[in-house]
Amino acid sequence: MRPRSLLLLASLALGVVSNAQQAGIGVHGGALLSSVKAVAITTQPISGATVGVHAPIGIGPRLELQPEIGVSSLGTRYIEPDGDAYTDRPLYVQAPISLKLFLTNAFHVSGGYQFGKLLSAQRSAAEENTDVKALYEPMDMGFILGTGVDFASGVDLELRYYSAMSTNLVNDDALYSKHRSLQLTVGYRFLQFKRKGHFRRRG
Repeated sequence: MRPRSLLLLASLALGVVSNAQQAGIGVHGGALLSSVKAVAITTQPISGATVGVHAPIGIGPRLELQPEIGVSSLGTRYIEPDGDAYTDRPLYVQAPISLKLFLTNAFHVSGGYQFGKLLSAQRSAAEENTDVKALYEPMDMGFILGTGVDFASGVDLELRYYSAMSTNLVNDDALYSKHRSLQLTVGYRFLQFKRKGHFRRRG
């Protein structure tokens, strides 16, 4: 079901491209804070990073559909009831797709859905690192909400919140752990495509 969902989103994006008023390709990167929502254990946020490419596609006077693909380092610090602590750092390939509504020529709000594929997971405890990829579900998915500014120069700024709808640990019947993250990214649209004179740069 999950691979089919990815294919469906990819097909939708390709179909919109053919009818887009404007489109482009850009790169983005930035810092994030991530944690998990869990029960029966205390968690603390940790810092991470994200980098990727995006392709904003104009589908209306104030609407853009933006598919992306990138790599993000998530995770959290777990503090057990006895005081022992450890930090997990899973690495994901993520494929968000969001709908952006422009309230002005530059300022927008957005919302959408995100799929993630686990690449690796490391646990740090007592100055030792352990591979814990086998403890994590191979897929992660959830909702994204954001706000940002897209400048006419091609520079994009965005603040985005992610809340997973699926648990991230295998056979998790105690913690019900789900990823949460807040990221701030800077992007640059290095290619922009016109179609029949409809393209209008933002001021």
